[in-house]
Amino acid sequence: MRREDLGNLQLKRLKWTLKSVYENVPFYRRLLKDEGIELSDIQSPEDVKKLPFTTKSDLQDAYPFSLFAVPRDRIARVHTSSGTRGKPTLVGYTQKDLENWSDITARCLTMVGVGKGDVFQNAMSYGLFTGGLGLHYGAEKVGATVIPSATGHTERQIELMHDLGVTCIHCTPSYALYLAEIAEEKGKAPENMRVMCLGAEPWSENTRKEIENVYHARTYDSYGLSEMFGPGVAF
Repeated sequence: MRREDLGNLQLKRLKWTLKSVYENVPFYRRLLKDEGIELSDIQSPEDVKKLPFTTKSDLQDAYPFSLFAVPRDRIARVHTSSGTRGKPTLVGYTQKDLENWSDITARCLTMVGVGKGDVFQNAMSYGLFTGGLGLHYGAEKVGATVIPSATGHTERQIELMHDLGVTCIHCTPSYALYLAEIAEEKGKAPENMRVMCLGAEPWSENTRKEIENVYHARTYDSYGLSEMFGPGVAF
């Protein structure tokens, strides 16, 4: 997409978002009024600078449903943040949101070379945490064979990896190292791994090199945050 066209699309979506929250979410309507901002003030993507910040505490204070911009009967699914710093952030998804989320994660996986013919082991937690289901539907969308192995049961994970010829895995960096350690003990070192999507915790370049040396595969950071769907923000 040409830069000019991309800017026009960003502006169109920014205006739509602002109109939606202004008309449907009292918190944002009050916030914009307090800052003296009219919807007509936003005339270019650069005008995003005029918009006020929100904080984590704003999101926590709105728990559970006060920031939803659609009626609750349109919410198809909810996830939450971990809640390790107080009240969790609750995120609601319409059916369209879930479709968009799948598209976004499919784009990320395509970008790192995952597609039809791959065997994708999803060793992230399934449940309220966004990581498991977030990548699951994207991997299915690109045509990979998905193994929803979730977390734990390490020996079973290694058995699946070995027996099913897993070519791509999604897990935390620390768990990738632990899996490799146990697999070596069992004499079942992974042989088919090509791509590793690692996230949910920080890791260093030294850790990346160590993982790539063990698995002989390419590793990629999977970035996400609950307030923006979950995984799929960037790879």
